[in-house]
Amino acid sequence: MEKLYEQIDFVLSGGALKLLVDFLRPKVEAALVVTPKDTDLEIIDALGVRTEGLFLRGQAARLISAFPERVLAGKFSIDKAAIEGEWPWAVRVYGMHWSLYILLRQSPDALLPELHPFAGLLSWWQAFQQVNVTEESLARLSYMILATKNTLASIFEPMPLDYYAAFLADVLRESLFPRTLSIFQDDGKNLNFLEGDERPAPQRKGFYEQTMLPPAPIVVTRGHAPYEVVLPIIEPYRLFCVSQWDKLPTEETLNFLELVGNLASRSLSINNLRTQNSARKNIISSNDYTILSLEKAMNALKHPKDISSFLSLTADIFSELISKSECFLVIWNKERQGYLAVEYRKEGIPSLFEPILLLSPPLTGNEHACFDTQTTNFSSLLTCPWPEMARMRYVFPFWNEGRLDGFVALASQNAFINDRDTKLAALKILVHFVASNLRKFIE
Repeated sequence: MEKLYEQIDFVLSGGALKLLVDFLRPKVEAALVVTPKDTDLEIIDALGVRTEGLFLRGQAARLISAFPERVLAGKFSIDKAAIEGEWPWAVRVYGMHWSLYILLRQSPDALLPELHPFAGLLSWWQAFQQVNVTEESLARLSYMILATKNTLASIFEPMPLDYYAAFLADVLRESLFPRTLSIFQDDGKNLNFLEGDERPAPQRKGFYEQTMLPPAPIVVTRGHAPYEVVLPIIEPYRLFCVSQWDKLPTEETLNFLELVGNLASRSLSINNLRTQNSARKNIISSNDYTILSLEKAMNALKHPKDISSFLSLTADIFSELISKSECFLVIWNKERQGYLAVEYRKEGIPSLFEPILLLSPPLTGNEHACFDTQTTNFSSLLTCPWPEMARMRYVFPFWNEGRLDGFVALASQNAFINDRDTKLAALKILVHFVASNLRKFIE
């Protein structure tokens, strides 16, 4: 029994191949035992001949095509074929998921009847190998399921894109162990390195520039190591996870890549929608606050009984509407016959300034509602001797039937984008209201 066990263990551990070679050695002058590997033939053993390498490059397809496709009647089968070249004869020993070829320089007719038991041993060996492969595949699948479970806890967390790319790279590295992994972002013109192992960015051509891409990994290099696989994540950003592998990734690995890519795409889309909704809510909240502040400001400006209180309150209101700003107020002074600086605020706090008087009769103009000093020259309307004006961005004149009664100038960190800006519209309404109420104090 011990001897039987040792013999079976020898056969299942690869001894079946040695027994085949030992059988062939006294019966043939020369032979090669080969098996297909991608596009090449891998030389398993050589009898009576010296080989220059371990592979016959590019000959797998020619050898395979020499044999007809047949339905396998049992666990294994044997057939022969005549081929051209240095080895004019070939014997195929094959099963459901494996094949082995014996290349000969003489007809194999005398060998075929005696090959049957060796083919059976090879079939046992391959079946045992398949069990090992299946067990390894199940072990990898179990690990990937565990990795997926751990990933789901964090993959939908809101993160900036660069943080998310780092998280994704870590997940793929720790789950699949590729040789290298790099994530690139497409900006519409070039692919830019974002995270992972630094390497030159691929050129934006071929499938990298296609608008529609499958949500599945693409095997770019198949013929030899390193094998390159690209996982596109198109929505809402155009990301490409470029990985290199020492072995061609299995179907389970490619399926896991596709799963993680789909999860990442959904997560990024959800987070992008959250960001957009949050931005819309902030805009709506800001607009509501602006309208409410405008209402309170207009009510407050009805109550001051003297010009000093009115101007101080006006400066406070403008400073409050424009956060982190400077506010500078100039009014035409009837008694002194000129334009006089009367109020100055820095971030809402009254600040020191020199009350410089610009001697001038009341100016007239076309009642322009707002001047952006970066695009419009306000000094063409009024020469400003006040040093505070050098920092001001916006000027809102107080018009009284074409006459300039003064202005408020603002220096804000936030630029008004266009005429549809709610805060800009509120300021224009407030300016008209201030100008209307200013008349009773200066006329």
